[in-house]
Amino acid sequence: MQTRNSLTALALASMMLCSTAYAQAPAKTDAAMPPAGGQTTTNQQESSQVLASNLIGMTVLNGTGDDAESIGKVTDLVLDRNQTTVNVLIGVGGFLGIGAKDVGVPLNKVEFNPETRIAVVSLTKEQLEQAPAYVTLREREAQSKQAVQQAQMAQPASPLQAPAAPAQ
Repeated sequence: MQTRNSLTALALASMMLCSTAYAQAPAKTDAAMPPAGGQTTTNQQESSQVLASNLIGMTVLNGTGDDAESIGKVTDLVLDRNQTTVNVLIGVGGFLGIGAKDVGVPLNKVEFNPETRIAVVSLTKEQLEQAPAYVTLREREAQSKQAVQQAQMAQPASPLQAPAAPAQ
């Protein structure tokens, strides 16, 4: 779990940094350019950056008005191969986390307010509860292995041949 949260934090920090950099800086054409000043590490968070650990666990509301309802919590962030955050996993349903499922919502459909620790989506609780559960690669691999094992167990064993009757 610690590794998952660390990767999530790294992912979100990268996303926030990249989106800020793209918005403020001209496109770079040389991908091999070292970071500014030759730095290989950083020592402080910028004001334009948000830690993923501040987003995970955030309450998700279905609007911003006085009638907005709590519809879940942010459980994780999903990155693509370019290390860009693409989906927010929202835990919905269940009671005290038991029986809850994660639903993937595109990042551009979620508004975060780290100061209030509130995320807002324009979906209802019912829409999220009816949506299919998000399946991770690890879960999909486990399901595939389980299906193969079940198929192997369901196959009838090769029939044993009865011994031939003795010749008389």
